[in-house]
Amino acid sequence: MSLPAALSSHRDDAARLSELTARVERVFTMIATVRMAGIPVLNPALGVALCGLETFGGHDVGVLVTPWFMNIMAFPLGAPEPVRVGTKRDLVLPSGAYEAIAGFEDELGPYWMVSLFSPMDAFETMEAALATAQAAMVEIMTAPEPEAPPPPPSLPTRPVSRRGLFGWARGDGDNGEAAA
Repeated sequence: MSLPAALSSHRDDAARLSELTARVERVFTMIATVRMAGIPVLNPALGVALCGLETFGGHDVGVLVTPWFMNIMAFPLGAPEPVRVGTKRDLVLPSGAYEAIAGFEDELGPYWMVSLFSPMDAFETMEAALATAQAAMVEIMTAPEPEAPPPPPSLPTRPVSRRGLFGWARGDGDNGEAAA
């Protein structure tokens, strides 16, 4: 891909992600004010915001903050497969696999969600909720460090005689080994 094409593609992706962010925030703000109105689980200090939306593994992935939950949200790219709301499956992200539940809204289509917090009463301010969402996004999109290889087997601390080395020890005090 040429540099101008790559720049154009990046701008197109940025515009698509920005448009999706605005749409998700609009839909969930409407849900908060209409469907969730008067529900005591709502935290009145919080609003709706989609944080860190980026593309990974065939999905646009971000963390959605609402007055009643904070979820990882994954919106399929391309033509989504038909999935029944409530269906569960693993959502594979760089940090690992998470059990996700299918959701659907007319203006968004199908999506997958993974609960991080619900209810949201632990958050006193929107700023605290957004900081947590941004930190969560960094964590879920970071692959774990590979495990260090096991250390080599330790060498004997006492010298081994030639007889002990070849398994010929007789149990006569030759490195404390018994005859085989």
